[in-house]
Amino acid sequence: MRHLLATGLALLFSAVAVTAAAQPYPSKPVKLLVGFPAGGGLDVLARIVGQRVGEQWGQPIIVDNRPGAGSNIAGDLAAKSTPDGYTLLHTNIALMSINPALYGKMSFAPMKDLTPVIQLVNLPLAVMVRADSPFNSMKDLVDFARANPGKLNFGSGGNGGVPHLALELLNSSYDLKIVHVPYKGSADAVKDLLGGPIDVMCDAISVGLSQVKAGKLKALAVTTEARHPALPDTPTTAEAGFPKFQVTGWQGWVAPAGTPSAVLERVNAEANKAMADPATRAKLFEQGYLPAGGSVDAFAKQLATDQVKWAELVKLSGAKLD
Repeated sequence: MRHLLATGLALLFSAVAVTAAAQPYPSKPVKLLVGFPAGGGLDVLARIVGQRVGEQWGQPIIVDNRPGAGSNIAGDLAAKSTPDGYTLLHTNIALMSINPALYGKMSFAPMKDLTPVIQLVNLPLAVMVRADSPFNSMKDLVDFARANPGKLNFGSGGNGGVPHLALELLNSSYDLKIVHVPYKGSADAVKDLLGGPIDVMCDAISVGLSQVKAGKLKALAVTTEARHPALPDTPTTAEAGFPKFQVTGWQGWVAPAGTPSAVLERVNAEANKAMADPATRAKLFEQGYLPAGGSVDAFAKQLATDQVKWAELVKLSGAKLD
């Protein structure tokens, strides 16, 4: 009887395991880590896309905000999670491409311990000045900066971020010396741009779009190859005569290394479907994002290219964090 009971239990557990393994992904809620506080740009996008994808596959995506250390805290948590598709990380160009060069020590290696899933959006930047600024074009700004080295300063949301490195690219490409003033966040920098202590910013379009539309800021140029739908009358940096100054950030999803390829492809397909949804795209345009999408392989190639490019910019800026 004991032998029969043991055999029966073994068969039962085996059947349960097989059934569980055979369940289609996802069979339970998926956690989406975000390395920034609720209400910020990354959090908003994560919730827009996450909600849509969850609706499509019938399982909720639960956003879990783990802010701190330039999103390294969330990245570390994702890297050490079980690679089964039930933990994803909503991330950006900073964590994957900038932080490895910016931080002296990291508890994980983003390109080794995380694997790409999909690039969700491109994040265009805009060069912005106060409405009463004497600069009405990129040429005005660059000509003055070249003739007056060190007299202009630019604000950003912190050392080593995309807005900081973008202006350093402008400096290095056109032999300028516009001085960096780091803030605790882009919102604080915008306040000082409006108030006067700083002269210029180059940040995500969404950061200053409402102030531009209200006539409090002027957008001199966007840093993308094509004009942005939210600022159709604003030229690109190339159109303005500065083709070396092109910078685009991005946001996307990655997963713990070792996540099965079938799961990665499933998430990629559902996210691409969400990005093609007209209502979702309209919400993204309102936030200043350009929907991207694409394959897992395409995102992997983008990550590899960006890691080299941004490491060079970090070195050029001299920024370091420990």
